[in-house]
Amino acid sequence: MPVIGVLKPAEIPDSAKRGLYFMDTSSAAAECITLMAAGGIAIHLFPTGQGNVIGNPIVPVIKISANPKTCATMSEHIDVDVSGLLTFDYSLTVAGNKLMAEIERTVNGRLTAAESLGHREFTFTKLYISA
Repeated sequence: MPVIGVLKPAEIPDSAKRGLYFMDTSSAAAECITLMAAGGIAIHLFPTGQGNVIGNPIVPVIKISANPKTCATMSEHIDVDVSGLLTFDYSLTVAGNKLMAEIERTVNGRLTAAESLGHREFTFTKLYISA
């Protein structure tokens, strides 16, 4: 799927232009997810290497990791373990299917790890770029 646009922080995409957008946000996790929620996302896919316990009170945050050490030591925080990509145990297609299955479960009511653990972080955005 091609990228069709880059959004400003908290900008709502044009509903007539469906597709993949990037949002120019802070790199700080809580601020980034808050800005994306303000822009109307319904679910957040959060890749993490070293682990992050971020959640959000408005949108589910699905945490994905391919780091075997993180997946082993922080397994309760990781929704989709794709560390098999790095060990060549399965292909990118298999990893993508694992992620799509988790998205489907989440949109059908399954709680994410962050939701189950009560992580509901958010932050108000500054009037300037912070990170």
